Amino acid sequence: MQTRVFKISVLILIIFSVFCSRIPLLNYLGFEFSFFTVLLAGFLCGILTLSYWKKSECKCKADVWKFAAVTFSVQLVLLAVPFFVSLLNALFVKNCSIGDGIILYILIVIPGAVFSAALAMTVGILFKKWQKTIFTFLFILIILHIPAVTYFHPQIFAFNLILGFFPGFTYDETLQVIQRLLNFRLLTLAFSGVLISSAVCIWYCRFCKNEITEDSQRSFPLTEAVIIAVLVPLAIAMFTSREKLGFASSKHYIQQKLAGNHKTEHFEIIYPAGSVKKEKIELIGRLHEFYYSQVSRVLKVTANEPIVSFIYSTPEEKGRLTGAGSTDITKPWLYQMHINIADVGAVLKHELVHVMAGEFGWSPLKVSLNSGLIEGVAVAVGDEVRYDEPLHRSAAMVFAAGIQPDMNSIFSVSGFVKTYAGVSYTIAGSFCKFLIDSLGMDKFKELYAIGDFDKTYQRDFSSLVSDWERVVLSQNISTSDSIKAHYLFKRSSIFGKECARVIANLNSETKKMIEQYDFEKALLSAEKSLSLSKTPQAVFQKAAALIEMQRYKEMIEFGTARMNDSAIASSLLPLHLKIGDAYWAIDSVEKAKQEYKVLKDVYLSTAYDEACVLRLESLKDGRAYRRIQAYFIRSMEDTNRIELLSGLNSPVAAYLLAGELIKKEKFGEACGVLEQMNFSGYKSFEFYYYQRLAKVYYYLKEWKKAELLFSKALSAAPTASAETEINEWLERCEFELKPT
Repeated sequence: MQTRVFKISVLILIIFSVFCSRIPLLNYLGFEFSFFTVLLAGFLCGILTLSYWKKSECKCKADVWKFAAVTFSVQLVLLAVPFFVSLLNALFVKNCSIGDGIILYILIVIPGAVFSAALAMTVGILFKKWQKTIFTFLFILIILHIPAVTYFHPQIFAFNLILGFFPGFTYDETLQVIQRLLNFRLLTLAFSGVLISSAVCIWYCRFCKNEITEDSQRSFPLTEAVIIAVLVPLAIAMFTSREKLGFASSKHYIQQKLAGNHKTEHFEIIYPAGSVKKEKIELIGRLHEFYYSQVSRVLKVTANEPIVSFIYSTPEEKGRLTGAGSTDITKPWLYQMHINIADVGAVLKHELVHVMAGEFGWSPLKVSLNSGLIEGVAVAVGDEVRYDEPLHRSAAMVFAAGIQPDMNSIFSVSGFVKTYAGVSYTIAGSFCKFLIDSLGMDKFKELYAIGDFDKTYQRDFSSLVSDWERVVLSQNISTSDSIKAHYLFKRSSIFGKECARVIANLNSETKKMIEQYDFEKALLSAEKSLSLSKTPQAVFQKAAALIEMQRYKEMIEFGTARMNDSAIASSLLPLHLKIGDAYWAIDSVEKAKQEYKVLKDVYLSTAYDEACVLRLESLKDGRAYRRIQAYFIRSMEDTNRIELLSGLNSPVAAYLLAGELIKKEKFGEACGVLEQMNFSGYKSFEFYYYQRLAKVYYYLKEWKKAELLFSKALSAAPTASAETEINEWLERCEFELKPT
């Protein structure tokens, strides 16, 4: 069967494989390579099957089964071509998990090709003419199942009979799908078996009718009937249980799993009833309405129907139900948002902008055709502060990091994802904010709908960019800002990372080990990750494990060596905090202070600034600093932390104790602790004190007291971004005080 069609197919796959070897993410044996291979190889296998069937001369059922077996054998040879080319490329391109790559190739490519061949064989038997056209139509129709599922349902992933698994356009580096894929491929093979058996039955009935005249010579196709009788119920059972098996996820299924339902004027909030108290979901509901009032005012739109907000207790739960674990997602055409509960305060407004911008977006997806505009407007309207900096100042830091953003690429259909996400989101957001502020929202809405800058503004795109750059580059950037800029933006995009998925999965496992206090295993896992690639996350995880194991001097040596490595030092600024903790643990107080001051002077974020301030204040007390040391350096259970802090008599301990009580939603107790706290002489965390107490009163629904304390916090705000944050809290207080 080594025909001309076979040779052409081999040549096509060789060219394809060599082409992939030059493209990041496709240049090694992994998920992405297998995904695109089955798309091409599956189609070629179908065409090859039809070509062979035309030349076949089957005289009995056994001949048809023999044809199927031989055809599949030939196709395995065909599928070996891209496999070995990609495997060979491992000599030139780093592949951190060839074993996983082989498993994914077997699970994705082979069953997909088998199904395509079975489909083609059925088409060849059923139809005398237009076989290749009909097969191509059905092949495309099955592929279109993916956009159909992701359009009509909350999930961003899809399991497909040909492609196996589609993870969605939102990129989560962690990908743990092998078990579910194995189960689904059993379903794929069951469908393939049913198709082939049905095709044999159809062929046999036609052959008997045309070639055999005596009824006594006809026999019932028992073998095929048994196969169909076994496989059809199996396929039906797996299909009807697809949500339980993780193959699909409907709105109704997610509602059942989360169980909680809270309605406000403009929202239906679906939340995990077992882990979120009624009082908390009411606060979240009011936050939804507050942001709705802000966004609708800025965008000059109202939602045409209630917005459904799905809140998930953990990224794992969200990943299982929607396919996006750590990434919060929105589907404007469904009026849906999917957010982790820990992210609500940080991302809700951003995601809400996506939904409401859909009112002037391109139908039927209710988004812009330009990905830079989609994310740009969400950042411009939803993220006034980015990386603890005003948006234009954050954009100026991109330039301070020595990066010249390619604006044409960022504002193109696919170019947005080619750049490191931190850069593309910041630049797109700053540029869209400039357009909205200087040229008006009405014009921007027109731009969002059609995606054509020249037509909308009657100006060249380059001239708009020049005007924006003048605004951004007028920002005052200090030496410390440049250090922060390199930390934030000198990162590789997903296309520039080695072994991205393998390392992300490894780091995810290390994180779980640390959370479970299994520090020995966490250390080994972090070292394994570092042996593959020196990622900042793995460095931080190893440092954390060493401190938890009280190997302080080793941690100092390790951390200092990494900070002296120019290749990654700029992305490790928070490591100063851990190095300082290690110095504190061995009583090198002055060196600890130096490390904390280095990080504080950069002002990496409000959280890191607060952490440094509290440590530095604690170290001022020469008698008591050893007692509070354990809180900062060692992991402890919640009750142990509260017990430790309750036994200490210092403003820092009281402030930290209030924070622990807030985590447990014991706002009344936290309020009592903060009210009794005497922080005179602790001017450095005056802002944090007023902010924390104000939030406690807000959560206690004492809006007037909260407003007064937020005003005090505003006068002590250390940065412009802190002022912006406090001003938003003041607006929230005003929103709550309005008569209903």
